[in-house]
Amino acid sequence: MRAVRLHAVGEPLRAEDVGLPEPTGSQVRIRVAGCGVCHTDLHVVDGIQARVELPLTLGHEVAGWVDAVGPDADAAPPPGQAVVIHGAWGCGACRECAAGQEQRCDRSLAPGFQADGGYADAILVPPPRHLVTLRGLDPVRAAPLADAGITPYRAVRRAERWLRPGARVLVIGAGGLGQFALQYLRLLPAAGGELVVGVAELSTSRVERARALGADVGLVDASPDDWHDALGGPADVVLDFVGSDATLSLGAATGAPDGALVLVGEAGGSAAFGFDRVPIESWLTTVAWGALDDLRDVVRLAEDGAIGWEVEEVPLAEASAAHDRLRAGDVAGRLVLVP
Repeated sequence: MRAVRLHAVGEPLRAEDVGLPEPTGSQVRIRVAGCGVCHTDLHVVDGIQARVELPLTLGHEVAGWVDAVGPDADAAPPPGQAVVIHGAWGCGACRECAAGQEQRCDRSLAPGFQADGGYADAILVPPPRHLVTLRGLDPVRAAPLADAGITPYRAVRRAERWLRPGARVLVIGAGGLGQFALQYLRLLPAAGGELVVGVAELSTSRVERARALGADVGLVDASPDDWHDALGGPADVVLDFVGSDATLSLGAATGAPDGALVLVGEAGGSAAFGFDRVPIESWLTTVAWGALDDLRDVVRLAEDGAIGWEVEEVPLAEASAAHDRLRAGDVAGRLVLVP
């Protein structure tokens, strides 16, 4: 089968012919329909992503069809069933896994990081609990839900205690993940329609798209004072989908006392923490992917037509070109590699 692999940090991706993996034990082989291209894939190539084992087939946003099952995969969906893959493959035995939070397992494996991922014709998935059945949703279109869809859902959930009617929210970065976040904010049953939502961007076209998705205001390269004026005060919640030094500084300077700054983006930035560095009694937290139940919720919203997103299909053989486009910011929604 075909696979696009990385052999060493900084090297070009290689398109190779590799053996079709055969499932053993409780493994399930998925014939890949599509695999989203994520900024984290670029971090893997650049060597700044933690816990990566090379050589490796990249790709963690994967959907497709059940193709073959191991002899012990009793609970696997039948062959031909469309599925999206939850990529946080925990050990299944620790406290985090028992709580349904496999993405926090310190012994977890993940496709495209420690295990071969979805830049290929097929992928092996360990126990079938990591598969979420699709009931009518095109698996090519569903692939981004495995990260771009689930991660902002998790971020909004973690900030929900602050998201009361009238709360001010600043979303930093309205790219592939930020666009989902705007929709989840508006879907909150108690407060969604009464939030004051702003989007900080460097792109006027993304600001326009954000307004169409529910943002009340969008500003390009604005200062904290500008944001206080635009939102009517400091932000009760800041969702940072970039994660650079500059955006974390903006978030800390824009936030309210007892507010929440949620770091989602992995641009490698950091924020100074201290009594005179962040708003008093504010909360700083991070988001790591999402739980299996989060993915089930997101798939349900997608199948109900409650959320929308843009997908551009790219042939698997053009993975390197897709990376170049993502680095250049030449992407409106999500690029999805199709074998």
